[in-house]
Amino acid sequence: MDHVLERHSSELMILVLSAMVFGTLVVLVPQLLRAHHHAQVNLHTEYMRAVEAGQPLPRRDDRSRAAGRATALVPMVVVCTAGTVTCFLAAYKTESLFSVALAVWSVAGVVSLAAITGGVALMGRLAQLELGRDDEEEPLPQPVPPEK
Repeated sequence: MDHVLERHSSELMILVLSAMVFGTLVVLVPQLLRAHHHAQVNLHTEYMRAVEAGQPLPRRDDRSRAAGRATALVPMVVVCTAGTVTCFLAAYKTESLFSVALAVWSVAGVVSLAAITGGVALMGRLAQLELGRDDEEEPLPQPVPPEK
């Protein structure tokens, strides 16, 4: 048995990693779908109560919500991907492990930083649009000529 583990340790490590990822997905995806459904039911109930009471419907800001999701999800996916690549590199005992892992994690950091910066900037721009302001500068007041 020790001989088999010694010869196939990298394959077993990848198999265990794949099983852990699949198990996590099997557990988390139904819970996330259930939570989303529960939130939609609560939102629908709130809208129906507002309609029955004759109140204006609360505004849904789907654009900011999408920007926030992208800002949160992109770094998560990038870090998971970089971790998986590093795990495969370590499992196959690559000679240039450090340099390739450094390159992978550097790219992951840049992509994550870009996603966060872009998402925050987009949410700020959407907040300005919601307030009715635009990025255009207001014209400067013209000086009044002195009266004679």
